[in-house]
Amino acid sequence: MSGRSGAAGPADVVVVGAGPAGSSLAARLAAEGVRVVLLDERSFPRSKPCGDCLSPGATPLLEELGVLEELMRETTARLDGWKLQAPGGARFEGRFGKDAEGRRVRGLALPRLQLDAALLRAAARAGADVREGVRVVDLAWREGRVAGVLVRRSDGREATLPARLVAGADGLRSTVARRMGGVRRGRRRKLALVARYADGPAVAPGTTLGEMRVSAEGCSGLAPLGGGRWNVTVVVPASKAPAVAAGRGAFLECRLRAYGVAKRLAGARRVGAIEVTGPFEVVPRRVAGPGAFLVGDAAGYFDPFTGQGIYRALATGRLAAAHARAALGAGSEADERALDRRYARELEGLLAPSRHVQRLIDFVVGRPALMDAAAWLLARRRGLADLLVDVTGDILPAGEMLEPRRLAFALFHGGRGEGGDALRRRPEPRPRRFGRRDAHA
Repeated sequence: MSGRSGAAGPADVVVVGAGPAGSSLAARLAAEGVRVVLLDERSFPRSKPCGDCLSPGATPLLEELGVLEELMRETTARLDGWKLQAPGGARFEGRFGKDAEGRRVRGLALPRLQLDAALLRAAARAGADVREGVRVVDLAWREGRVAGVLVRRSDGREATLPARLVAGADGLRSTVARRMGGVRRGRRRKLALVARYADGPAVAPGTTLGEMRVSAEGCSGLAPLGGGRWNVTVVVPASKAPAVAAGRGAFLECRLRAYGVAKRLAGARRVGAIEVTGPFEVVPRRVAGPGAFLVGDAAGYFDPFTGQGIYRALATGRLAAAHARAALGAGSEADERALDRRYARELEGLLAPSRHVQRLIDFVVGRPALMDAAAWLLARRRGLADLLVDVTGDILPAGEMLEPRRLAFALFHGGRGEGGDALRRRPEPRPRRFGRRDAHA
């Protein structure tokens, strides 16, 4: 698949990794006339270990990229919120609120096989040169700055692909991040097993909730994908890796029985392979440097529990596109360094608030007695539960969790605050959709 090929001279930007972050970045840049080469070592469509849930905050970003309507046609699964069961059995549920126009917002659930392929097609339509089956094995350097990538094709041949900028969107085990300055692995060592099932229980429209069940050893997630299809994700300590390696199927079935999920899926059949991913917590030593920058999971990742990964990929893709456009127009090395510092600050500003919420949730979830107490409270303060899923659903800024007036309203009046259900989110200007750029560009 390719939107354009054969352009003379080096690419303006080589994007490494065609997941949501890389493809969305490539689409935005190509639509502005930037010469983009988008690389991925896999061939599409391809599956990916993921919970397959897109928070409501991802919807406007997908609309900007021109893929929302296509994805809505491909899936009937909408997420209205989440329900959670604590280790001691206490349960609560939270539902997403309304936007500034009073419309109920919803998440989407669909396999990464479909999502990633749609975003890749969007990048190609915008004019990106998409090259599948190409693995990046190193960065190319010239006079102390990144000047391209060393690639290995599926036939084993190696070549250097020059570029003015390299964007590392190659995930948790990013080659670009390692070569730029290295990464630090966090203390949290967890693995996730992902399986998909067909012929499972149907879900009535308008009542679609994802499910989380927490135990002392991890958690399980259950998300309806529509048409009787389900995503099942189980997160366990990395110390369970030998047991997982000994037999993924047996290990997964054992965990599903322990969580009571096996009963929910009685009669369903597993389709495709059981995929494993992790450990998750990754911190790159730097996110931008001379000639290169990171985006998506490569720019840092903490934990999948809140289901915000796709939103963060798309949001960092938008931020990275603005950085790349500015960097391509920099007039001096000093300007480039200033832009790199600004990108690092803006990226931290985008990701840090939700990361703080994730760490707080992780602290509670990792302590069964505290999790039980929190679930007991949230079951009795529905407004607080709704506020929590609005923040983790990327509808409200993370700071709203600690805004005194909103928090007090949620605790004592049962609503979200600021008028109850309505979130009063400021409408953002609607950017142009991205398609193939004009032929003369």
